[in-house]
Amino acid sequence: MSTPRGHWAALGLLLVGTIFVSLITTFASLAYQDGATPMLLVWSRFTALVMALGIILKLSGGTFRLPKRNFRATFWIAICLMMMSVGYLSSVAFIKVSLAVILLYTYPLLVAVFAALSGRERIGPMRALLLVAAFAGLVIALGRDIGLTVDLAGIAFDSSQISLDWRGAALALVASLGVAGFITWGGAYLDGVDSRVMNFWANLWMIGLATLYVSLVGGAALPASGMGWIGYLGATACYVMAMICWFASMKTLSPTETAMTLNLEPAISLVAATVVLGEASSAQQWIGTIILLISIIFSSVAGRHKK
Repeated sequence: MSTPRGHWAALGLLLVGTIFVSLITTFASLAYQDGATPMLLVWSRFTALVMALGIILKLSGGTFRLPKRNFRATFWIAICLMMMSVGYLSSVAFIKVSLAVILLYTYPLLVAVFAALSGRERIGPMRALLLVAAFAGLVIALGRDIGLTVDLAGIAFDSSQISLDWRGAALALVASLGVAGFITWGGAYLDGVDSRVMNFWANLWMIGLATLYVSLVGGAALPASGMGWIGYLGATACYVMAMICWFASMKTLSPTETAMTLNLEPAISLVAATVVLGEASSAQQWIGTIILLISIIFSSVAGRHKK
């Protein structure tokens, strides 16, 4: 059982990790604009994290061994993280960062459903209503990109105004599914073992998967200039720091607490995309995002009290 100080430390780590995650797609978008490809960036961040964790474990005298149960879990954790990494990083090659963030943020809804189906949490009438409100906020936030306009004059839909690329949307939703699976079930396999070792093996498997994909399909290209390299290295460094913080914090925090803390991610990502990339965010998008966040926060609180 964790101490109050340890619990707050875990929340702090998760918050730091959330900030780093929020910046990944902004840096990635800079890299893509300068010629880099998503799969090479995915491969690079897995490799960088494995190298960093390997050095940390060696210097600290740690072991790379895990109990069989936990070692087997690194395979499906790797699949979840692969879905998150490939889906999220690839999505911003087709859609704006702000839209990718909003679509990724369907994962708290999936966490609630997965936790209920696995018997870890219960969805009561109030929580179900809040989840519906969260979905409504998601639709409003996507708004004009799916042909929907919501203003004081009412609600209007025009299919000819749909601009959302289905490839980017699908990839972002794949990432959401991966995050939800990791948050819901990953913490149970981190208890009693070194999270760095679990993180090491999961990312090692992902290096193999990414290498196989690039070898068979191709799609490896580096940035062409300095700004692209800033994005490339920035996205890689943010991933390394985020994963270290996430794995360390999930040993202590519940799925609900993890999802609640990550609620800051969309706001940080939207601000970063606006400031760094110059992406325009409409009032409708911000209103929808706020509705989504508030609904998820209250849903998470309701779920915590219903345990």
